[in-house]
Amino acid sequence: MRSHLEPVRFLGYIHAMKPLIYALLSVFYVGLSTACVAHAQNKTPWIKQNVVEARLVLARDGKQHFAAFEIVLQPGWHTYWRFPGASGIAPNFDFSASQNITPQKPIFPAPYFFEDGAGGFFGYEGLTGFVVPFELENDGAAGQMAVNLEMGVCREVCVPVQFSFGLPVAPGPIKTPEELDIIRALLAARPAAPSPDLAIDTLSYDGAVLQFVVVGTELQNPQIMVIPGPNDVFGAPHISARHPSSFLIEMPAWSVLDQSLIGRKVEVVVRDGDRAVFQKIAIDDHRVSGK
Repeated sequence: MRSHLEPVRFLGYIHAMKPLIYALLSVFYVGLSTACVAHAQNKTPWIKQNVVEARLVLARDGKQHFAAFEIVLQPGWHTYWRFPGASGIAPNFDFSASQNITPQKPIFPAPYFFEDGAGGFFGYEGLTGFVVPFELENDGAAGQMAVNLEMGVCREVCVPVQFSFGLPVAPGPIKTPEELDIIRALLAARPAAPSPDLAIDTLSYDGAVLQFVVVGTELQNPQIMVIPGPNDVFGAPHISARHPSSFLIEMPAWSVLDQSLIGRKVEVVVRDGDRAVFQKIAIDDHRVSGK
């Protein structure tokens, strides 16, 4: 026969166990909270400055740490590549306030050429971003990522903007699949190596004009973006002749110090639609080679 005292005894038992129950719940919630915070610390909230939003994303792929700066520009606005072209503001990264962090060379997506009537510029619009690989100076210790990103955003006028980000960096393996996907997508947007699908076959100079012969498969409208030396002046490129498998693109070029361009190696990005390659190529003498 069930005693009428059993409910009372049960409640008393629960009351006696309350400290243990609260302790277990506390451990559970602290663990859950720590996991959520650790995940949230892999990226900052979006920060809006004028017509652009940005955030910092951290991830680790094997032993390599990455910091990515995701950027979203309002329609009609653009920002710049590491070499901005005839006009513009190249992005600048300042990691000097970071702790236990050694940044490496920033990685940029392949740029686009924009004609502005003044020589054009190289940059991006819409959703874009930059990736900076980094190392922990002491791999067994935590680090603190503190970075200032300065960049120019332009439409009819240019507006300098600055973002300040900070995130802790934990040592050891970090599982960040969402963040790693973001960084891998930005890395996939960098220019590829030249291939039979897209490349510069020859580059020559006739004393006034650089002549690029771009070859590839199913070429549509190749764009040439050249990084000049400190005394070089390069004009806007234009297509002089076209064929399904090759294009002749000419670009006015000279040195303000009358230095010869013949024999120089230049860094060039060639873009055709969604394809882009990066190539270092020497300038031949058009008048001697007969190309």
